Amino acid sequence: MLRLLKQKSLPFFIILACFYLFISIDGVATAIDLPETPKEIAWHISARTVTFDRKRNLYVARNDVIVTGGKTRLEADYVEFSNKTKDAFARGNVLFISGEDSITCHAMDINLATQTGSITKGIIFIQKNNFYISGEHIKKTGKFSYSADIGSITSCSGESPDWKISAENIKVTIEGYGVANNAVLWAKKIPALYTPFLVFPVQTKRQTGLLVPRITSSNRKGFEYEQPLFLALSRNTDATIYADYMSDRGTKIGAEYRYVVDNKTKGSIFLDFLEDDKTDDGTDKTKNYSFSTTPQRTNSDRFWFRMKHHQDLPNGFTARLDLDIASDEDYLQEFKDGFTGYNETREYFEKEFGRSLDEYDDTTRKNALTIYKSWSGYSLTFDAVFYDDIHARRQDMDDTTLQTLPGIQFDAFKQPIGPSKFFYSLDSEYMSFYRKDTTATLVTGQRADIYPKIYLPVKLGRFFNFEPFVGIRQTVWHTNDFTDINGNSDNFRTRLMYDTGAQLSTKLNKLFTPNNGFADKIHHEIIPQLEYAFTPNTGQDDLPSFDSMDRIEEKNLLTWSLTNNFTAKKSSLSPKGKEITTYREIAYIKLYQSYDIKKYQDDEPRPFSDITLDTEFDPCDFIRLDMDLSWSPYDSHFKTLNIGNTLKDNRGDRLRTEYRYESSVSESLYSRIDAGLTDELSAYCSIEKNLGENKTVETQAGASIKKSCWTLNLYFSESNNEQSFTFLINLHGIGELGTK
Repeated sequence: MLRLLKQKSLPFFIILACFYLFISIDGVATAIDLPETPKEIAWHISARTVTFDRKRNLYVARNDVIVTGGKTRLEADYVEFSNKTKDAFARGNVLFISGEDSITCHAMDINLATQTGSITKGIIFIQKNNFYISGEHIKKTGKFSYSADIGSITSCSGESPDWKISAENIKVTIEGYGVANNAVLWAKKIPALYTPFLVFPVQTKRQTGLLVPRITSSNRKGFEYEQPLFLALSRNTDATIYADYMSDRGTKIGAEYRYVVDNKTKGSIFLDFLEDDKTDDGTDKTKNYSFSTTPQRTNSDRFWFRMKHHQDLPNGFTARLDLDIASDEDYLQEFKDGFTGYNETREYFEKEFGRSLDEYDDTTRKNALTIYKSWSGYSLTFDAVFYDDIHARRQDMDDTTLQTLPGIQFDAFKQPIGPSKFFYSLDSEYMSFYRKDTTATLVTGQRADIYPKIYLPVKLGRFFNFEPFVGIRQTVWHTNDFTDINGNSDNFRTRLMYDTGAQLSTKLNKLFTPNNGFADKIHHEIIPQLEYAFTPNTGQDDLPSFDSMDRIEEKNLLTWSLTNNFTAKKSSLSPKGKEITTYREIAYIKLYQSYDIKKYQDDEPRPFSDITLDTEFDPCDFIRLDMDLSWSPYDSHFKTLNIGNTLKDNRGDRLRTEYRYESSVSESLYSRIDAGLTDELSAYCSIEKNLGENKTVETQAGASIKKSCWTLNLYFSESNNEQSFTFLINLHGIGELGTK
């Protein structure tokens, strides 16, 4: 189902304007302009025959009658028009066009001033969504409103539509809603669904109103009906209110508020609340309301608040705000699906803000405010990061989660030092760490760190590049309640250390000229590289420990690598004859391994690391392969192996396979195939297996039939001993109907 914010309702727009009257008489191209008053549109009638009935004070036109005025056009076999009362009567092959919409009927009797009248055997057509409203007798009760005792609606063209809804007492208001009694959904000539009362949106613009509901059923929630209400608050703000009724759990209320200030400033706020009728008492009776991976849930007041915001600030600064607070560990596992569920929210945030959420089963949720600015050679970042430990909060435990309130980073990218041959880079930061609860070692405090590096790239002969570097790191800590292993409780601690190293590399290039449909030229670049890194042993046991920067290990490492890059160049002509050149990175392959000199000096076993391979293969739009693996030279066995491949074609067929392996940890396989069986019929099937435990994690299958005026979707899924079946019909112009 499409995102609710973008969902559109029935388009219906018919504007009846005043006429400019054009007349021609029986085979002679003659025009008669009617008398006009100020501020009135002139009307014009053309016809084979035209007369003026002085007794009735109206114009009578016969045969090939065309009435025009502004953007309005009326065609008929016979037309009567009163310039005094603005009454118009048309009969025989009537076609009324106003803007993009039209009415065809046998006869039409309408007052152009009051915009009221009647239509006999008529069809109203709204072009924007290809929507039709038809009836034997249709009353035009206002400028944008209609009613019919008996009629039908559809978005299918032709005399025998694929679907239509016939009903009684139909009332329709453009940019509002339609209501009807005793509505029957017809599939061709077969009645498929009946409802005694039907409400449907008739809107061509973004407007307040009810949206299509969601209906499901499950053993955890019972029967579920989720009804959204969209609120168009202003041009740049809107909201959606959700009432999610669950027969076994209660009614969950949700709200979304979205705003756009300009193209760089926008935000979205989401809040759900449920007074849950079920809790977990630890017995088999309530096992459907608990999860084996989380502690017993005893709370009934449940909520989830999340928000993302982009803010453009003065002087080139930008702000990002991310909030994510859930009531309990089970909430996001319980409500993964639905309009306000985890999956839908994550997809929306990734699309609109380019940032995601923590995984649904992560019980420590990240909340952050970031303000940053970038220059060509520098960057400055202020951030405050708060991790909400749901487990500690719910279980009333000590919360020693490390918070950064605030942090400041200033970095200088690698760049030359004036006119010299030297280059430099700089990493620096100030961090203020906070914990709600502390221990003897898990404390609060501040840390400042500055780490400049100097480089001297030189050329060795014609082919080799050599770049040595040296870095100096100065770190200062301040704590109030920290006592080290020596019993020292000084508030201030310092650390001064250095690291050094060098890189030796060269480049080998080869240009291939296949000059075929695949590429005109292919550039192959090989980069052999040898890298050395040394960090001396520095005593750090007497320092506080907040994160990995507080314990920098000794390093004496030699690493070799071999990198291959393949780039294809292709030239083509645009429709206007202009030459267009495109470049494509068709392959990337990197092989590398390290040798730990420290292990060798200390007579430790296995100084060689695993051999690692990273590769990406993307030769065209139809094939993509990505793989990374590590192989142990001692065990002669893969330590990790991750392979993903995608095959697709222009028809829409697609095969995606992913294999993930980590020695002694996990092994899984995921595969999905999408097949476009015909232009209208498509199907898919996916399976995910835990090969280590020989278990099927999830199986899904589905089929979709897409017609010009309707779409049918069938879905089946099975996971964790739970099965679900989804049946959705999208009647274009109405919305989705179905059950799950």
